[in-house]
Order: sequence, then structure tokens, then C-alpha cells
Amino acid sequence: PMSKNNKYSKNAIIVSGLPRTATTALGDILSSINGYNMIYEPFNASQGILSVEKNYLIPGANTDNSNFDDIFDSIINLNAKFKLGIKKDDSVIKKTIKTLFGNESSLSLLKSKFFPNQKKLIVKDPFLVFASLHLSKNYKIVMCERPILPLAGSFKRMGWEFPEYDRLVKDFESMGIRDIEKIENNSISLPVLGAIQFCQLYSIFKHRIDGKENIYFFNQDNFSINPEDSIKKLFNWLDEKCTDKILKKVQRLNSGDTLIPKKDVQHDLSYKKSLSNKYYKSILTDEEISFIDSVAEERFELPTRGL
Repeated sequence: PMSKNNKYSKNAIIVSGLPRTATTALGDILSSINGYNMIYEPFNASQGILSVEKNYLIPGANTDNSNFDDIFDSIINLNAKFKLGIKKDDSVIKKTIKTLFGNESSLSLLKSKFFPNQKKLIVKDPFLVFASLHLSKNYKIVMCERPILPLAGSFKRMGWEFPEYDRLVKDFESMGIRDIEKIENNSISLPVLGAIQFCQLYSIFKHRIDGKENIYFFNQDNFSINPEDSIKKLFNWLDEKCTDKILKKVQRLNSGDTLIPKKDVQHDLSYKKSLSNKYYKSILTDEEISFIDSVAEERFELPTRGL
């Protein structure tokens, strides 16, 4: 239950969508609005809230609604407890900092506690992508989307896979979505396969959320090419004022001077974001590109598939 002195719940905005679709950049921009703080990935099973045991919770499918609501309320009321989030390859310094102070997720909650004059929250979390239908009953949700080829290139650049695929196919069955034709391919890299599998599930799920008034589909491709226009439209939908301070922040996204982000660097600020959907050509193999084209053509239609 919501606590009586809760000042946050009515105004929380959730930024979600697939990973690698500009959720972090967008969360950062929105948290620059006066009065907002951003909570970073509380539903990330490796570093988020203690009681979140798996990634991509789906209320009513792989977790029950009341359990999910209790976890979400603990964020809104700023009393959630977080994991340490120490990874195997963390340096000694990083391990020490996480042990003493916390990780990016827990520190973001602490920061919100220390700025009690800021009454509103941004919850930035791609792990809420399939919880968006449930959350849209009470909150505004921005769903970030990106064309499939650059998304696959970004997964490959980061070396990210999608180990949750088989489980989520079963979770979708609990939602009444059956007979998903699984996408398999042993001759392309696992990150690329993961990106395709992810897009498949998202495109199926999107039929459930399309047209919901509390959900805004944010096109990362438009954002990279014409960031100011993208942000103004979003702010208009959110009914927030797009100030000069916000626009300056948005303009800085394209101030980088390199053409390709560094390998393994999650948010490389030194390259021009307007080129974010071009560099996949130097990362994906011809076989991967033709497989993506054929699968996307045959199996599912994404609104931002074409480039």
C-alpha cells in the first residue's frame, strides 16, 4: 500500500523499451526537468532490488500482480532494498565502492532520498519492457524502439546475449500468447541472434500495448537524426516544458567527433549520436544482415524495422 506521505507516485514516468534503444540518454534528459530524479534499472536482476530474482518480470505471467505492485511501490516510496551488484570482472576499487556505497541502481535511489524537494521520479528500466501493459494503468510510459539492424549491431558491439528467450517464450504462453515459432540459427553470433529474438518477442507483445493512451513510442532513429524535434514532441505528450537547458543537453548528443562508439563501452559520449544507426555495417557480417532481413520480413513486422 502507498504510504500517506508519498509525494512521488502520481508523477512517476517510466522509460523502457528494448536494451540499446537510448533509454539511458532519454532518462538522463528527462531527469533534467526541474523537480525530477531518475531511478536507474531497479528491475535489473543482477544489481537491482533484492526481491527481483529474474529479468523481465511480467505481472500476471511470471510474477503475480500484487507482488509486482509491492516491489514497484517500494521504489515510489523510496524504501526499496538493493543488491550489492558486484560482478566477477569488477576491479578491486569498484568492488569496494559498491560494498561501501552501492551500485548505480541503489545510489540513484539514495540520491532521490537526499533531494526531497524534488517530488517526481523517472524510472529508467528496459527490464520493465514486458511489464508496461500493467504499469500503464497508473503511469505514463515511454517505450524506446530502434531499427533491428543497428540494434543487432549494438548487441554485438557490447557482446550482449539474450539468455532469457526460452523462458520468456513460456512466460508469453502464460499470457495466452502461444505457438511462438522460435528463431534459431547456429551460424550467426549469439548477440545478433539475441537481438533478433528480442525484437520478435517485442513485436508480438506490442500488439497488446499499441494504442494505449499512457504509452508513447519513442523512435530512437528519429531521435538520433533530429533530436530536438523528437524531444519537443515527447515533452508535449508528457505536458512538460522543454526549456533551453534541456535543448542544450539534447544538442550535446551530436557534439562527438568519432564515427563509431568504442567496443564494450556502453555509453560512449565521444561519438556523434546521429551516426548511431550507421555503424552496424562495419560490425555485422553479410550473413547476419541477410538473416536479419529475411527473418524480419517473414516472421514479424516492427514499426522501426526499415532504415
